[in-house]
Amino acid sequence: MIRFRARRIRRAELVLITASGIVLGSLLPRIQAGATVPTARAGQVLAAVGLGILGLVTVIYSLLFLVVQSSNTTFSPRLSLFQDDPWIWRTYAFAVGLFGFSMSAFLEMEGAARVTVALPIFAFAAALAVIGLIWNVQSKAFASLQMNWILDTLHRSGREVIEAIYPEHSVDGFSQSGSDAPRGGRPVLWTRPQTTLRQLELRQLLRAAEHSGSVVVFRVRVGETMWPGATVAEVSGSLDDDAVMAACVTGVNRTFGQDPLLAFRLLADIGLRALSPAVNDPGTGVQVMDSVVGLLLVLAPRDLTAGAINSPSGVTRIHLDLPTWADFVDEGLDELLVASRNSPLVLARAMATLTRLARQVPPDRLPDVSSRLEQVHEYVRAGSLELKKPDDPLPD
Repeated sequence: MIRFRARRIRRAELVLITASGIVLGSLLPRIQAGATVPTARAGQVLAAVGLGILGLVTVIYSLLFLVVQSSNTTFSPRLSLFQDDPWIWRTYAFAVGLFGFSMSAFLEMEGAARVTVALPIFAFAAALAVIGLIWNVQSKAFASLQMNWILDTLHRSGREVIEAIYPEHSVDGFSQSGSDAPRGGRPVLWTRPQTTLRQLELRQLLRAAEHSGSVVVFRVRVGETMWPGATVAEVSGSLDDDAVMAACVTGVNRTFGQDPLLAFRLLADIGLRALSPAVNDPGTGVQVMDSVVGLLLVLAPRDLTAGAINSPSGVTRIHLDLPTWADFVDEGLDELLVASRNSPLVLARAMATLTRLARQVPPDRLPDVSSRLEQVHEYVRAGSLELKKPDDPLPD
């Protein structure tokens, strides 16, 4: 079952946190009870905190953009894990909120001789909190330059989306819940500029399809490019085309929310760069091979036909176009194996991991694995290569 994810609400969070800071800055100086401090002293604290934090955030984020550029150049230009981290933007929102708090409080206490001591204390505590968030952002930025962290993050992200989309099969065999999608419906054409389908928001579409008695069959996958005039879906029934278009969340970059092939694509990119003659890093190639086969092992016991979305009444109203087992194998292994044909270390690892994968996949998925394993043997024979034993062989 698809795990739905709403659109990111970065702008809403920025507006909400900034507005909260301004409101709080307007209210705190009005407190009359308790200990007080001279207004001049409190003003100094607010000016130092507000302007200091804003300047610090500006410098830090400028440096972080260089880190992101270096990471994308080293690993893959499609790698956007760091930019998509919500805490990157929340940290910025909290810093702007603290600036709004300091400025509004500074203006509110004008003319007063003394103000509550809670005002500078809160400003100081909020500044420490923002500095802690900035430290967290810096740690993530530096981690994004480390190969092991990147590969682990991609593996975990890929595993999460796989587990969210594809259910495990029953003990009696694979579920065939994904019935064949009907054909012959009214085509819904993409009328907007070229873009990438990032995810599908299906809650409202499912309700609309149920209300109109319609069936929607998507003909485009999450992560694919949509050109003007392309068929987005086919609709059987009276459902309006705008309802289908509204369910399509688009953007420039692919995201992990509902795109199970993205992790395989990024891992293959990293492996291709590592095995290129300019880099020649077979150790990274071995790690990438482990990650790709590891994700395929996660997929092996799962029902990849689960593309039917049922309404509360039990009627299938939406059919999704989901990747097949062959798609995952192609995306993750084909280019990587070709690039490693002259690397004994990577081929040895590929032979070991694919052998293990062949033992665990269902019979109907074995041919795709066996053909790649035979490809590895052909590369070894053609190059008369003497395979090297990997440093960390697979456990039995």
